[in-house]
Amino acid sequence: MMKNATRLLTTTFLMAALGAGSSYADQPPGNEPSDRDAVRAAINEIKQKKVVDVLELEEEAEETFLGVYNRWEEVRWRYRERRAALMEELHLALTGRGTGRAVPEILDDIDDVDAENRGSEERLRAEFRSLLSDEQYAKLLLFEHNFNLKLRRLVQERQRKAGPGGTARER
Repeated sequence: MMKNATRLLTTTFLMAALGAGSSYADQPPGNEPSDRDAVRAAINEIKQKKVVDVLELEEEAEETFLGVYNRWEEVRWRYRERRAALMEELHLALTGRGTGRAVPEILDDIDDVDAENRGSEERLRAEFRSLLSDEQYAKLLLFEHNFNLKLRRLVQERQRKAGPGGTARER
């Protein structure tokens, strides 16, 4: 029952996110509607509830764990956003429509963002290892892998149903 409810909520929020995303695809980064943040928050709330269940955390450990987990999620979202913006800038620079920054400078920034992310991930994973048993940590890694895999499949299915140039909502 919980699995189906989680799947339904995740699908609903994902559909909303993708529907909202298609309407601002041609706008510059940073002009997205606040719906995106609301969807992200809703997905994170679902993930938090599910991961706490999967890890079978004691009530007193839950708050500490979620503090680290929320920082981990924020680091990952921020990394993806920063790296995507740099990749877009790199693409534009290579096609002659860039901001004027040289390609090597953009590449250096990508390397810096990647290195910073690796350092943050290592610190947060060390915190998880100190909070969780080996079994719980393994369950966390598998949960994250499976959740992201399912989310990716939902996105791909949504895109497949939408077809080229449209959203599934338009069909």
